[in-house]
Amino acid sequence: QWYQRRVPEAVVSTQSTGIQLKDELHAADRSTFSTTVRKELSSYSAVLSQNCAAAVAPKKLQAALKRATAPVDPACDRSRNLMVFGLPEAADEEDSATQHRVKKVFSKLDCDPAVTSSTRVGKKTETRPRPIKVTLERREDLLLLLKKAKLLRQAEGFRTVYLSPDLSREEREESTRVYQTLKRLRRDNPGRRYWVREGSIMCDV
Repeated sequence: QWYQRRVPEAVVSTQSTGIQLKDELHAADRSTFSTTVRKELSSYSAVLSQNCAAAVAPKKLQAALKRATAPVDPACDRSRNLMVFGLPEAADEEDSATQHRVKKVFSKLDCDPAVTSSTRVGKKTETRPRPIKVTLERREDLLLLLKKAKLLRQAEGFRTVYLSPDLSREEREESTRVYQTLKRLRRDNPGRRYWVREGSIMCDV
């Protein structure tokens, strides 16, 4: 009976001691972990503060704000410019006559957009008329005119007139390459249908 009574007490005592040691080890681990985390966070905060201070230095901040709030140069904004090619040009053509020619083109497309300006651009020659750069008030009107531009092919007196966005030199060169390739494909494959969509050549299958 004494053996049966003392053994369980010894087991319980040993288990209690083990649990206590386990708790102490866990507490020590948590303390060490907390200390390490605090050190790492402190180091990270110091680096972050240093970098942020450099990033928002007064001179850098002022330069960034100046770039962000700088007005867009209208001369560089092509988003509302339409180029009209193929319209006849008189020897001493005035701006009012140019504007009248542009209005006649728009009327053939059943459009009456608000126009800011219409001017001939480029060097004047005796061989071909200069294109006309038309600046519209709304880009939506520009997109509509480009969408309807193909109707000019069936309009008497306007079959050689075509419309184009106002492209940069690089964009014009790329467009020329695309349409030269399109012309070659149509010549070499008369039984296929090719067209240009968003700057890429498409083909029916």
